[in-house]
Amino acid sequence: MRKIAAHYIFPISDPPIRNAILTLSDEGEVLNLSAADGALQESEGVEFYSGALVPAFVNAHCHLELSHLKGEVPPHAGLAGFISGLAARRSNATREQELRAIALADAQLYAGGTVAVGDISNSNLTFEVKARSPIFYHTFIERFGLRREDVARAVQSAEALAEEAAQRGLAASLTPHAPYSTRSELYAALAQSSRWSVHNQESRDENLLFTEGRGALRELFESMGLPPIPPTGKSSIHHTLQHVREAQPLLLVHNTCTSADDYDAAAARCKRISWTLCPASNMHIERTLPPLPMLRAKGAAIALGTDSLASNSSLNLLDELKLLAAHFPNVPLDEMLRWATLGGATALGLEHIFGTLERGKRPGVTLLSNLDLDKLKLTPETKSRLLTKKNAYICPEF
Repeated sequence: MRKIAAHYIFPISDPPIRNAILTLSDEGEVLNLSAADGALQESEGVEFYSGALVPAFVNAHCHLELSHLKGEVPPHAGLAGFISGLAARRSNATREQELRAIALADAQLYAGGTVAVGDISNSNLTFEVKARSPIFYHTFIERFGLRREDVARAVQSAEALAEEAAQRGLAASLTPHAPYSTRSELYAALAQSSRWSVHNQESRDENLLFTEGRGALRELFESMGLPPIPPTGKSSIHHTLQHVREAQPLLLVHNTCTSADDYDAAAARCKRISWTLCPASNMHIERTLPPLPMLRAKGAAIALGTDSLASNSSLNLLDELKLLAAHFPNVPLDEMLRWATLGGATALGLEHIFGTLERGKRPGVTLLSNLDLDKLKLTPETKSRLLTKKNAYICPEF
């Protein structure tokens, strides 16, 4: 048994508690959370930390297989420019270099306080690292295709990867990549997947492609000899919504150009949507941020992700929180922490294990140090680290 305390504990399921003690089993299960009597620093058998304790982070959107591209893709090129830059550099590293970068990124994720990740994979490159990692990974096996003749092959290869993931004990589901890269036949072929993670409305050009049939994405696909998606007169989100099942869990990722009308259409069509935001990546690619005030006003279920190191300098959700806090200073810290914990856990169907410091869960515990404890605000010096470093976070049968 272990007792941990700090100036504040954010259980997420309840408001933050000042001067409380968290009791964990040897396996990391939450046994009790209660206010302390007297001075915590003097309590016998209690580990006291300066700062705040929170459930460990859940990163709802990552591309671990792109970790070798850190710093390689020029910023602020727009989505079409980013896709071009990614394609030009993706194969420049050896497999050994790619695996080394993946292993380092996995270790840094864990050390920084992350215990579960929704990770996009187009190959089996990350499977070995994930199978050994103390982090729980839900692998989204991603497929895209603009030619009708490519659909059957794309589905077949995705199913083979899902079988390999299962053999390694990895949770996985098949997913379309994005509206602009996935024709209707491929969406339909993946419709029975248990959980989708779809890149959504990441740029103005994505909506222009669908509403007017023009823009940088259309020009990019034509230059590559690919048939662009025909315009529909509606924003790109509708291309996804027409194929998703009402009860299917759906992560809509990025959403930087999502309108209130788009939100309403999605909410009417699908009942289990996570609006997953990757603000640092959005700034790197498009120099813009998602419409957070609108999403909050709508009561959206928000989760956070980091995207890849090709479009971000860090895979630590704390850096996403700092960026959001700098641009939206009136959002309470406990609300933002919910996005980084329970929001991600719910998006991945893991809320029964992760996301809150509730009795019976094994969420992991992350320490946030160098906070402004008077105002309960993050500072530029705030750091995060995992306090409960055990293999206790591997989920039971999924």
